[in-house]
Amino acid sequence: MPEFDLPTGLYWQGKRTEVERISLPFQTIETINESRATREKDKNSLFKDLNKIETPVWYNRLIWGDNKYVMSSLLDEFAGKIDLIYIDPPFFTGTDQTIVIEVGENIPITKEQSILEEFAYRNIWRDGESSYFQWLYDRLVLMYDLLSTKGIIFIRHDQYWGHYVKIIADEIFGKKNFQNEIIVKRIYKNVTRQGKISIPLATDSIFVYFKTDNAHYYDIYKQLPQMRESYWRALDDSSGIRNPPQRVIFGKTYYPPAGKHFKFSQEKIDILVKEGRIRINPETGRPQYLVEEADKIVLNSNWTDISGYAFTTGYPTENSESLLERVIKAGSNEGDLVADFFCGSGTTGAVAEKLGRKWIMCDIGRFAIHTTRKRLLEIDGCKPFVIQNLGKYERQYWQGVTFTNKNDEQKPVYEYIKFILELYHAEPVTGCLYIHGKKGKSLVHVGAVDAPVTLYDIEKAIDECKSLKQTSLDVLGWEWEMGLHDVIQDMAKTKGVKLSLKYIPREVMDPRAVQAGDVTFYELAYLEVEVSKNINEEFIVELKDFVIPNLDMIPEDVRSKINKWSDYIDYWSIDWDYNNDTFHNMWQSYRTKKDRTLQLKSDPYRYEKKGKHLILVKVIDIFGNDTTKLIEVTV
Repeated sequence: MPEFDLPTGLYWQGKRTEVERISLPFQTIETINESRATREKDKNSLFKDLNKIETPVWYNRLIWGDNKYVMSSLLDEFAGKIDLIYIDPPFFTGTDQTIVIEVGENIPITKEQSILEEFAYRNIWRDGESSYFQWLYDRLVLMYDLLSTKGIIFIRHDQYWGHYVKIIADEIFGKKNFQNEIIVKRIYKNVTRQGKISIPLATDSIFVYFKTDNAHYYDIYKQLPQMRESYWRALDDSSGIRNPPQRVIFGKTYYPPAGKHFKFSQEKIDILVKEGRIRINPETGRPQYLVEEADKIVLNSNWTDISGYAFTTGYPTENSESLLERVIKAGSNEGDLVADFFCGSGTTGAVAEKLGRKWIMCDIGRFAIHTTRKRLLEIDGCKPFVIQNLGKYERQYWQGVTFTNKNDEQKPVYEYIKFILELYHAEPVTGCLYIHGKKGKSLVHVGAVDAPVTLYDIEKAIDECKSLKQTSLDVLGWEWEMGLHDVIQDMAKTKGVKLSLKYIPREVMDPRAVQAGDVTFYELAYLEVEVSKNINEEFIVELKDFVIPNLDMIPEDVRSKINKWSDYIDYWSIDWDYNNDTFHNMWQSYRTKKDRTLQLKSDPYRYEKKGKHLILVKVIDIFGNDTTKLIEVTV
């Protein structure tokens, strides 16, 4: 923690100044734009400490998860190494947070926030402003720890709580390190009257802080609508008094008028004299300096000449690229590391990529991660990046904290299973190894926190189901063994068991979602693909069918307009040589705002090595949920 330079700060009920720092390993779930050579060279050291790798390969990072856990886990590797942080944290003072997305080629629908996003963001106000202040305080402290000594942070906020946020930031970063408040323009539709206030709302604030005196703000220039002509301006008409007041110009000492001071120091004036930009006004006898003609001027703290928001992705509060271009140019150099821990549609990373900066982005919304992935893929020459989460490690931590029992190591596992069964509205069943509960006529198996549900697990559960003379089985899991879906469904049918596979949603780890009873277990989507080979011995993958289980998320009037199964697919990609490790995106097709078509047949792919190869196909639906299919081919 920094040393506070103020004896006072903002106080709220239950304020904590100690921030818990939990370090969890990251799981890399996908690499994108990685060459085959790079993949082979760096496959054993991709995500170790970059400082300990002799010739590290940098991968930009897009991380799905709670930013508090993410930032805390980044500290091991990036404490004091991030050069610029930009955040636009949720204001949530009544603004509409729905997202307009398109299904298929031209069917618009409104996507509500996921339950996870809803409770992670809106309910940070559950105890009023005190809970929001603590929520933001914890995260700003972690950002302070991550910033380098030359680091700079830009914090965007609105008129309702921005003044409180500044006091919190003053406490954490030091009031002396506050640089300025930049005024930015809101989108036009938000220039409206709020409540009983008669003044229309038009702007937001960005608070700028340095980490230390080593930080630097680079001048940004604003283009003028027309060339400004040169003119002479009084050198001694700046308001206020400075010591010493006099200046020596052309060997003569001059004093400013009462209540005024010279604009420049003696050193600066001497330079201007040599450049011929100082003169004595022949009529008044007062010194003047030449303001030269220019087509642009240094930008001050008023940035309302550009839009602060944009409309390219459907997000209601998407920051504009013109705004982030100014931020990143003002606070960093090419090659510096930039971060955004509320990335939304990914504007910060997209602009950082175009400006030659390295970047790390994070968001709790699955759809935000998917939107950002597509946005980055549309950038020509986008450098390799990875998609990560805390996955099973976050779940392990959650299980340990939530169900800890020092006297019985197995108790957390039992309590975890009981907890999941309660959320699934099932009754516990004892005396079995693989059957844990019963819901109606179906028996229930609950997958482990730290491992995927395997074919073996389900086989054993089916056998116990048969021994209990039951014909219906629900299997709940966080993750699933690759290629399991097709094989296990056929086997269950031959044994006379109706099998249903359902995801345990991440929302179960949020007590607010649990208390509200808003936890839904969705069935796995069904994906059918076909692999063929052309006359050149090249392989082609074609999507043949796709069924998503969560159709109730789509309004009935929109659902009736969808007549093709492919309309539910927004993106799909292929790892042609999957090695039971990270998914490496080697080919993809996806819909964009400009081009809504989707290629259902892949480009041909030729294998260089003979033998058996695994093809992993990943499909992402319109809500950002992914489904995979594993196929084995022989060359």
